Amino acid sequence: MIYLLFALCIFGLDLFIKKQIEAQDEAVFPIRLTGGFILKRHHNYGFALNRLDRHPKLVRLVCFLIFFPLCLWSLRLFFKKSRGRTAAAQAVGKLGFSFLLGGAASNLYDRFFRGYVVDYLALPKREGKGAKKIRNIIFNIADFFIFIGGILTAVYGLFTEY
Repeated sequence: MIYLLFALCIFGLDLFIKKQIEAQDEAVFPIRLTGGFILKRHHNYGFALNRLDRHPKLVRLVCFLIFFPLCLWSLRLFFKKSRGRTAAAQAVGKLGFSFLLGGAASNLYDRFFRGYVVDYLALPKREGKGAKKIRNIIFNIADFFIFIGGILTAVYGLFTEY
């Protein structure tokens, strides 16, 4: 049950930040943060890096079709009893799925109720090979949790027998 609470907290935190970003006047941005991160307001109508942004209905459909089984699988795992040597792996899996679920729910909410996902964090400016590609990435807290959740879920998959 605690893992469902984690997912709800991630969902709520990200929606709260997005609401604050949307409430600001466009002239306020960009804002430089500690550590070199840059606060921006970007409306993403597509997948990562605006892929398929000209097909928002398709993007919403695909996101929903991915989210629904993720929800079912997460709930199944959240209520599964942890036993023996697999308890640690299950805890990692539950945490990973709670991160995925919270982040995905926040972005899915945006897609259905705003028509776009609000992205607001840009990475610090770096020089060197490949820096130009990274410089253009803008994400939100939900994306961060989806990324970390994916890693934790992959680790869980490596140590779980089916």
